[in-house]
Amino acid sequence: MFRVAGDRGLKQYLEEISRYEILTREEEFALAKKAREQNDTEARKRIICANFRIVVYIAKRFLGEKMTLPELINAGNEGLVHAADKFDERKGYRFNTYSVWWIKRTIYEAISAQKGIFRKSHLARRVQNEIKKFIQRKGQEPTVDELAKILKVESSAVDLALSELIPPYSLDEAFNDSENPYIESVRLDIQGSDNLISPPPDEIFKQKIEKEKVQKALGRLEAREREILERKFGLGEYEPHTLAEISRIMNITRERVRQIHEKALRKLRNVILKD
Repeated sequence: MFRVAGDRGLKQYLEEISRYEILTREEEFALAKKAREQNDTEARKRIICANFRIVVYIAKRFLGEKMTLPELINAGNEGLVHAADKFDERKGYRFNTYSVWWIKRTIYEAISAQKGIFRKSHLARRVQNEIKKFIQRKGQEPTVDELAKILKVESSAVDLALSELIPPYSLDEAFNDSENPYIESVRLDIQGSDNLISPPPDEIFKQKIEKEKVQKALGRLEAREREILERKFGLGEYEPHTLAEISRIMNITRERVRQIHEKALRKLRNVILKD
């Protein structure tokens, strides 16, 4: 169930996982408690199955990295299962928020192994360990500034170390808030992305409305803030860029780009939640 049997089995796999309903917070927490207290494998399995579509959505972001979509999905599912083993509902965060880093981690490790990339800098390894600890404590990824404070290094050094670990986040992951309405639209988009899994018409409509909210919110940012977000996440006319590339294009320091990027994300999130 947790693996795709090559390209021929992809369509069947996508059709199968589309049948699993997304859990409410209450359902998810009840199942997680049962899995934790009673070692209930069926409860744990239900949590995993309800989140297979998130793996597909994330895996598609890595296409072009010399791995097929089935291979990427299989790698991501390993991270999903690992996250389910460690998930603790008592900390109050949702599983979809908690599992994202583990999914990306196992996909990236599979890509690195495929390319023969194994060496990481000492700081990158320290950053990786601190991220794991932080997620275990708080259920979400730390910011660059939080990591810099923990490791007692400059934020720019952490930013560089992160580039060794995980490719740039997508916009939905950057919000890191399972209650954010844009996150909900992404969960719906998982079902309909590129027609791999078709959502019901009412969900398509809801997805369209939520994306319009984001576009409207972007229009309320300052021009430089909007451009940095659009370049970072490949919105509008732009292809996705790294912070270093944006720094060169806009002729400002990478650290300044990072500061504007984080400030713009906070403003964007606040605008969407207030509307």
